[in-house]
Amino acid sequence: MSNKVYGVAVIGLGIAGRVRVRDLTNNTSYNNIQWCLKGFVSRRSLEIDGAQQLTENEVFDRKDIDAILICTENGQHERLVRSGIENGKHVLCEFPLALSSNAAKEFFEQAEKKGVILHEENIGLLNDYKEQLNSSPIPWKHCDISLKGRYNGWVEDHEKSGPPFVCNISLVETACHLCGDVKAVGGSYSTTESSFEAVAQLETTDKRTVTISLKRSKDSDGREKSIVFQLQDGSELNLRPSKIPGAKLGLFMQDFHKFMEEVVSGKTDQEMKSRTIRALEIAEDIHQVIMPKLDETFYKCLSFCMERKRQTSGLVLHTLRRETSLVTIKILTLL
Repeated sequence: MSNKVYGVAVIGLGIAGRVRVRDLTNNTSYNNIQWCLKGFVSRRSLEIDGAQQLTENEVFDRKDIDAILICTENGQHERLVRSGIENGKHVLCEFPLALSSNAAKEFFEQAEKKGVILHEENIGLLNDYKEQLNSSPIPWKHCDISLKGRYNGWVEDHEKSGPPFVCNISLVETACHLCGDVKAVGGSYSTTESSFEAVAQLETTDKRTVTISLKRSKDSDGREKSIVFQLQDGSELNLRPSKIPGAKLGLFMQDFHKFMEEVVSGKTDQEMKSRTIRALEIAEDIHQVIMPKLDETFYKCLSFCMERKRQTSGLVLHTLRRETSLVTIKILTLL
């Protein structure tokens, strides 16, 4: 086993962050890789056995912290990813890595120049769905990917979380992973006082079709996700996780192991990198179709920020009135 022990810190103590802290406390090695949880960052004052509460500045300044795990709300991701890379930390970030494909490209380029690893989490791909699909003797002709869930205080707020298919980029990445490259050909977006629904119509390079349906509401009973393939003989293939006898390792820990393998090898997972960027490009194309006014302004603001941050500092605020609602887009990234 290598003598190197990697110092790790978790930023954000929501559900995912708490699971990460628990896992990193209970497990400190994998194959020949060793790590030590140096602490966590949270807005709240917390006491967790085996973990020390730190400030963001401490995480970025301390030389004994090699890697950070970003588990905050989406709106904080870009700021923290940028700070992590600039301070020479390896970065694992919950999806979405960024709110635009241009930002994601920039981050991967910066990470390569700094000699650090940048990894986007997507535990929704840590399954055998692709193997199940490829083992079907009958080709598929259409795929339905759907997600229903409740509001949680920020996921429904495009100001904080990004447009629907950026916030839920995992759905687009799932389509890319299972179906290959796709393009946006249609869709819809609607809102009420207590819900929103977004639908993306996609097409593969060989003209097969994919529909992604997303609905969030205050009154939802819980989270429901399904992936169903319609086969050419009229039958359906409903993908469900296979039970692996004896498997005890959680999905977040599996993801962390993949990240640490990249860190030790010094090589970014190119498939993950390409999928992360491409999915954001597809999401941007979807939003141009289903909510063009919001999309145009949102990404113009992001592009403006990306350019201006190289020249000066400050904040940008843009308010956009749509026919059905008032949407305030606050670009809180430091320019």
